Amino acid sequence: MANRAQQGKVNIPICLAGVLLCLTLFSMHFTGGLFARYVSRDSGSDSARVIQFGDLTLTETGDFKNGKAFVIPGVNLTKNATVTFAGSESATYVFVEVEADGWTISSDKKLFSIGTNLLSWNIAEGWNYLSSDGSSHVYYQLLVPNTPLDTAIIASGGQITVSDNITKQDLATMTDITIDLRAAVVQVGGFDSVEAAWASVSAH
Repeated sequence: MANRAQQGKVNIPICLAGVLLCLTLFSMHFTGGLFARYVSRDSGSDSARVIQFGDLTLTETGDFKNGKAFVIPGVNLTKNATVTFAGSESATYVFVEVEADGWTISSDKKLFSIGTNLLSWNIAEGWNYLSSDGSSHVYYQLLVPNTPLDTAIIASGGQITVSDNITKQDLATMTDITIDLRAAVVQVGGFDSVEAAWASVSAH
């Protein structure tokens, strides 16, 4: 009877250790499963796929060599600048920044001029004015997914009109005149406005 009583006695510490071991294994099973699912998404499932962007280029042809051109009264200049973008799987903003030192911009933000139209040129159709900061002016186009872009920045084939009334005195005052152009593209998703999208570009 004494031996049977000893055999029926429960070892509480060993039982508790066994229960804790089972709970630990159970917990590791579920935690491991969650971690694996997180890693699979992070490594390229549909919920984390990278958007594909095409190439963006800005090319210039015309009368400007090394950023300079000769001004002759009545003889127009050409600065044919073209933005080309291969498109993206998502909607995008294509920006053009115009650095125009020495130029006056019109109230409708389309005409740049010096004096009483001694020199003048227009922004091409399709570009929407966004903002100005000193001599820097920003324009943009909104493209739907999978839409390429191949368009001019300066209207009329890049024409800069030169008045035949321009004088030597006028030319002498035209120092530090520039037309510098830059282009950038930003995915629309993730920004609540075109201003916020441009801020992400200008901050770099």
